[in-house]
Amino acid sequence: MKLALSFVLYLLLPCLFVSAQDALIQPFLREWKIADTSQSHRAQVFYDALKNDRDTAQYRLVITSLNVWLEDHPDKRLEARTIIYAALGAREYGYSITQYIPLLQKAMTLAHDLEDDQLMAEIYSLYANLASEENYPLYNLKAIELQRKIGFEHFSYVHHRFFDISRALYLTQDYRQSINFGLTCLSLSNQDLQHWDDFMYIFQLDILGACYKQLGLYDSVSYYYDQIEKFLPVSRTTHIDKDFLTIWRGIARGNRGQVLAHQGNYEAAIPLIEEHLNSSLAVHDALNQALSTNALAAIYRQQGNNSRALNYWRQALQAAIQANSPDNALQAAKGIADLMRQTGNKDSAIIYYERYHEHKDTLAARLGRNRLSAMHARIVFDDLQNTLLKSQAALDATRFTRNVILAGIIVAALIALLLYNRFRLKSQVALQASQRKKELAEQEAQRAREQIASYTSHIIEKNNFIESLQQQLLTKEQSEPEEEVPAHLLQYTLFTDNEWEKFKVEFAKAYPDFLSTLRTRVEQITPAEERLATLIYLQLSTYQIANTLGISKDSVLRAKRRLKKRLDLPEQVTVEEYIYNLLATN
Repeated sequence: MKLALSFVLYLLLPCLFVSAQDALIQPFLREWKIADTSQSHRAQVFYDALKNDRDTAQYRLVITSLNVWLEDHPDKRLEARTIIYAALGAREYGYSITQYIPLLQKAMTLAHDLEDDQLMAEIYSLYANLASEENYPLYNLKAIELQRKIGFEHFSYVHHRFFDISRALYLTQDYRQSINFGLTCLSLSNQDLQHWDDFMYIFQLDILGACYKQLGLYDSVSYYYDQIEKFLPVSRTTHIDKDFLTIWRGIARGNRGQVLAHQGNYEAAIPLIEEHLNSSLAVHDALNQALSTNALAAIYRQQGNNSRALNYWRQALQAAIQANSPDNALQAAKGIADLMRQTGNKDSAIIYYERYHEHKDTLAARLGRNRLSAMHARIVFDDLQNTLLKSQAALDATRFTRNVILAGIIVAALIALLLYNRFRLKSQVALQASQRKKELAEQEAQRAREQIASYTSHIIEKNNFIESLQQQLLTKEQSEPEEEVPAHLLQYTLFTDNEWEKFKVEFAKAYPDFLSTLRTRVEQITPAEERLATLIYLQLSTYQIANTLGISKDSVLRAKRRLKKRLDLPEQVTVEEYIYNLLATN
């Protein structure tokens, strides 16, 4: 029984271990799959845990579990995040970072394939810090370019990028550009308070003050070193030790003293620079010893106290060599050489001039190496970018071919659909227009017929009225011969020229083909003939036509005979029959 239980446990242990591993990395997998602008802050939570927890065993287990998971579930975004996490842990716990340089280059390729500029900006920033210092400006500049496009608020440690570039530019003596990046660094002091570093803030103020000193802008020098001294007591960093406060208070006051010395106020300058010297001696800071003793030597030289000047320059030269600071060393060597030459000690002057030139050459070589390294970093960066571009070009070519084919199919389908819809729409529009036109024509013809019928009825009514009047007049004349019939009633005319024109328009609408057909039968037809023909077509009697046209019945009959002759009609065919059937025979 115990043997069987042990065997079951033996089988279950790997499953339990795998389950525990999966549970361990599930938060990583969940958060690192996020691809929107919140991804950097989500990932930073895990990076911060490396610093806060200091649990190296947990860190190694997470890396192992993530790599095992990626073997079965390949994912470019998760792989890139895993590389970043591993590299940050190595830096935090003091492991060798050499192996992570090519891995970070691989991570760049992964981010490039994902077309994720935000992820790429994070990798550039980390690569700039882990690779050699020659990569500081280049990769930090590239990171800033991408971060600015996306929005600085979506990233942590943005101020570090600007500080790193400002520092690198100061070391290459590009003071004005160093100032530009340094001022931006300070402007970001309240954007990412969780990751703000008071030490870095002090260093940035120092770089700005040093840049302005090199440019001879002494008011700005005083301002930034005043800022350092004011900031030290109110620093948000609780673990600033006494030595740090001592040396930086001395640096701030010493540089303010150098400004006073430049202004000729030696009495106020010397105590401040001596405090700088004493603070550097107290913490064994050789670089600041060299800076302060060089400054004191220059003051005493201006005051004519050559012995004290010589003593301070010798201290400055020794401290500069110890600090490996060729710029301070050459300044001290030249001061000693000039003083020796002036006092007539030519042999010593030659020796120190030679040392001055040695340190000057060393400084020039260092600057040259820095610039050469920057050029080399640029070449390496361009090579990496070319590799990424070639990879992207191949991928784009495949996508382009596929997209062109798909686009061609879609465009062809759209064109066919559009042509069909256009044809169908045109057909519908044409049909609707035709129907509408037909309806309008029919409505217009119906209205014209009604109008003509009204005219005809009106004519008939008036003719009947006239006949009735004439009959009454005739009867009255027979019974009362002494009274005359009014002449205007006998000559009563219902159609004026204006009425005829209106009538002809309405007639043409009602019977649009009549007049045109008539004109083909009678060449150069007269208006009088047209009037007669239209009235005949309306089937008015001779008497009605006479009254309508205001002429006698005989005149109507003569007009009918002339029209029959013009129509060249046979004897047995009357003009009325012909005109009634004119449209039917057309």
